[in-house]
Amino acid sequence: MLSSVVEWAAAVLAAGLVAGIVVLAAGSVGAWWLYRRLRRRLGAFAGTAAGNALQTATTAVGRGKLPPQVMHELRRRLGSRPAVW
Repeated sequence: MLSSVVEWAAAVLAAGLVAGIVVLAAGSVGAWWLYRRLRRRLGAFAGTAAGNALQTATTAVGRGKLPPQVMHELRRRLGSRPAVW
């Protein structure tokens, strides 16, 4: 009688352990997927914002509002080809 209770308890414990590992794996995959999705969206937003900043700065330079050194530094930081000034 006692051995069957011990066997039952061991089976329940093993099943709980397996279920916990499955839940942990699913949570990890979900967190990784959410991280990747948010990272892509933020990257797209940052790229758009940087492009708009560069376009605004280029327009300002065309009107003589920003010195060429500022444009050169801005283009260098944004990763585009620096213009000759």
